[in-house]
Amino acid sequence: MKNIVLDSNDINNKIRRISFEIIEKNFNENEIFLMGILPNGKYISNKISEFLNQFSSKKLNIHFIEIDKKSKSVNKISPSINSHILKNKVIIIVDDVMNSGGTIMYSINELLKFKPKNIQIAVLIERYYKNFPLDPDYKGLELSTSENEHVEVKLDDSPKVLIK
Repeated sequence: MKNIVLDSNDINNKIRRISFEIIEKNFNENEIFLMGILPNGKYISNKISEFLNQFSSKKLNIHFIEIDKKSKSVNKISPSINSHILKNKVIIIVDDVMNSGGTIMYSINELLKFKPKNIQIAVLIERYYKNFPLDPDYKGLELSTSENEHVEVKLDDSPKVLIK
């Protein structure tokens, strides 16, 4: 049985609110780097970017992180980044669901090499079964689900968040 938790309109509203929170928290920053974890972090990063461009004059840089879950490491960041570009900059890692926190932890581990000023986390859905002591700075919705339930984010023509 699948239960729809968020529909397309709800998702858009959550991302819009996250975008405003990013503007407020980073008021003094001129430049922000959004790092979307593929695949769904790309959609959410692009939506955040649309809102930030609409309501802020901050310079935005969007990159995408591909995680190899078997080796528990970052495969690549695209477009590629020169290490001095991120030094002393604010990076916001964007993902759809924070389950264990593993993919975000692998991303943080890779991004720390660039010596950023600050790394923040934005997720559409936060669950409570983290293996790592991570707390997102921005979250659309917190879900208390059982460990057996699966949260699925579908970002196709009719975006929705489901619990199976």
